[in-house]
Amino acid sequence: MGRTRLAAVALAATTLAISGCGGSSPKPLTRAELTTKANAICKTVTAKLASKTIKTQQDIARIAPELAGFEQTALAELGKLVPPAELANDWKQFVAGAQTLAENTSKLGEYAKANNLKAAKGLITSSQAVQQQMVATAKRDGLTACEQVA
Repeated sequence: MGRTRLAAVALAATTLAISGCGGSSPKPLTRAELTTKANAICKTVTAKLASKTIKTQQDIARIAPELAGFEQTALAELGKLVPPAELANDWKQFVAGAQTLAENTSKLGEYAKANNLKAAKGLITSSQAVQQQMVATAKRDGLTACEQVA
């Protein structure tokens, strides 16, 4: 997986990293509502990723902080979504994976700045396994736009 794809994966993943936090417990969404809302957020992430070109280590170091900020904004939106009971476990796993990848976006930028390619390679390898799980969950649950960014 190239650096561009990892950055894209990390951004997408972060987008899905938080589920239903806050004070009172809002009513769970239906499956259709959850997929519609999550897919809309993922489409936004896909568009943001498409607007960035990462070809070098310097690009990663420069762009990763911006992507991390965008990921946090998308997470806030996703954090308002409460899955229906039948998707709660999948959503929890998906969000946990997304959180991992989101954190990796920030770390990847730091590693690129520090020229720590060994650490970056390890991060990419671990991110690939998380990404595969997330794609499988997205496919199973109808998060079609999220498959593309996970």
